[in-house]
Amino acid sequence: MSAILSADDLNDFISPGVACVKPVESAKNDQEAGEVEIQIDENGNPLEISKIDGKVAALSPAQISLADCLACSGCITSAEEVLVAQHSHEQLLKAIQENDNKKVFVASISHQSRASLARAYKLPVGEMDRLLVNLLANQMGFQYIVGTALGRKLSLLQEAQGVMSRRSADGSSKAPVLSSICPGWVLYAEKTHPYVLPMLSTTKSPQQITGCLLKTLVAKELGISRSDIYHLSIMPCFDKKLESARPENTPVETAAPDVDCVLTAKELVNLLENSKYELMPTNAAKIASQNANIYNLMAPSLWPHKELSWANDSGSSSGGYAYNYLMLTRNHMVCTRPETYSEADFEVVTIEGKNSDLYELRLMHKPSGQKIASAAVVNGFKNIQNLVRKLKPAPGGASKQGKVNPLAARRRARMGANNGSPASEAASDTADASKCDYVEVMACPDGCINGGGQITRPQDIAEKEWLSQVKDIYRDIGTVDISSMDNAEMAKKLEQWAESFCEESQIPTERLFATHFNEVEKPTDPNAVLLGAKW
Repeated sequence: MSAILSADDLNDFISPGVACVKPVESAKNDQEAGEVEIQIDENGNPLEISKIDGKVAALSPAQISLADCLACSGCITSAEEVLVAQHSHEQLLKAIQENDNKKVFVASISHQSRASLARAYKLPVGEMDRLLVNLLANQMGFQYIVGTALGRKLSLLQEAQGVMSRRSADGSSKAPVLSSICPGWVLYAEKTHPYVLPMLSTTKSPQQITGCLLKTLVAKELGISRSDIYHLSIMPCFDKKLESARPENTPVETAAPDVDCVLTAKELVNLLENSKYELMPTNAAKIASQNANIYNLMAPSLWPHKELSWANDSGSSSGGYAYNYLMLTRNHMVCTRPETYSEADFEVVTIEGKNSDLYELRLMHKPSGQKIASAAVVNGFKNIQNLVRKLKPAPGGASKQGKVNPLAARRRARMGANNGSPASEAASDTADASKCDYVEVMACPDGCINGGGQITRPQDIAEKEWLSQVKDIYRDIGTVDISSMDNAEMAKKLEQWAESFCEESQIPTERLFATHFNEVEKPTDPNAVLLGAKW
């Protein structure tokens, strides 16, 4: 269990309920114990004492697993991680110490974590990458290390195609597609607003796609079982631990999860402080200045586009899902109807919301002034709560989205009359995520770059300044836009490679790319409600 997580670390914290409910499974005994009394001995251990014959039996302590955490409706967001013991730096160190060459250790590293660590140690992100590889490979014994960009780019492609398919199938459907790569948001929806579950995208996150690819390819390359591979994922968010434990992310045939351990950037620093390992050894400067292509050297031989796995994407610092959906929509139109559309005909207009964590992007066709597609970015639970309220069906099944403020409509009409350009007319509106085709939803304010597991700012630096510096480093990561028209052929080849991977590995496409959601039933015990197990 991480000893460094507390409510004080959270930017947008919703207090958990006092009651964390786990169904009790009684052990089956051959004989009835009759009426018993529970007492605590001098060492603090619970004892069960029979009132019939005085027989004393020790009771096993209750334990809460990741699966139990997912099934509980008492709390949400990063606070759930207080209950998580399976994903901690202590467990990772224990696994390394007890390995005896039985398991192969592999790792994947997110872009946001690289940026956070680079800022904390005042290094360019490229130098931080080399130090991380040195730590994991040369000190801790990891055999393969990759970035999560291959999984992210495949996720971006699948997400855009899924939204376009839904729009085509639903016709005039007004319900937006909501992203599901943020596990904190997904758990919130499952536990409190099940009516939005049909709107959630079923595309898996980069973490889980990367995990499936990495374990499968390493197993094939070394001729070993997936269960003999230990995958560490370094992420910006504690909730990613919960995501890795979702049942659909563990194949039944192997019972080996795609991700065995998730550590945040903050926990990695804690590991270094409590172990023999060093991120900045005495020869750190020499390691950081080495010109060897670590991205190629550390990837499995079967891994495609090795350097691409460390490249960034345009758009938000959560992966750019909203922006890339619009760009891939543009590409689809240009490629399928070149006689009608050209790349220069399109522009993306940004519509500001009530705060910086809410804005809308519109893909406009400049010659006609037509809005082709729209996407929104919604960060932070305050904005999320406003969104789900708008999406809640009204009594009788009608949607609340249809309501229009007449004063606001007249104001927009006046502003549009004063300026005839399509872009300025679009910009006169106020962002409304509930009316977009697609919404990129993240639980943390500012998105993943400000995840609860990112390294905390020093006392002498303001929070906004620190976050701005981390964002700058994130943007310095080399970008390869899969949604650029120049990379259209690369996108096609990536999709073809993924299809071949599934065929050769005998893995269904749904297993690689798709997830699903389940409504979590609220507790029926009235005592749980009294104790505060509610929102």
